[in-house]
Amino acid sequence: MKIEKWNKVDNIFPDYLEPIYKGLDFCDVYYVAGQAFAVLNRQPQYELYNRLGIPEIQDVFVLPDFRRRGLATALIQHLEEEAGTEMVGISVPISPQFGPAQRLYIRLGFEPDGNGVTYDRKPIAHNAPVRLDDDLCLMLVKVRS
Repeated sequence: MKIEKWNKVDNIFPDYLEPIYKGLDFCDVYYVAGQAFAVLNRQPQYELYNRLGIPEIQDVFVLPDFRRRGLATALIQHLEEEAGTEMVGISVPISPQFGPAQRLYIRLGFEPDGNGVTYDRKPIAHNAPVRLDDDLCLMLVKVRS
């Protein structure tokens, strides 16, 4: 499988990537042509990651016809290497449809950062009412050896 870095000129996954990542110099997008992509954000919104200089792997996406073939695992491992840091972060929404991603990230060695869930990368206070959507996430970290 060939993993490439998007040059932000070619038209790949236009409905997903271009509106968000085309102008963000601190985000690199890696992809497997026509099948999957993931983003390495070197200036994450999550305050803990940003303060500690932990890059965040974001938006791991595999088109439905190509799932369960190891593409997400390969992309995540590639981005870990590209990060070049001792620690790397990743977040996962806590709603049930993200169960496969939750299990994958744990299997790949990511662990909760111990600060509970966030909403749009902001900490949630105990007993605060929250909306269960894609922005309600558990933040995870991995110490690379």
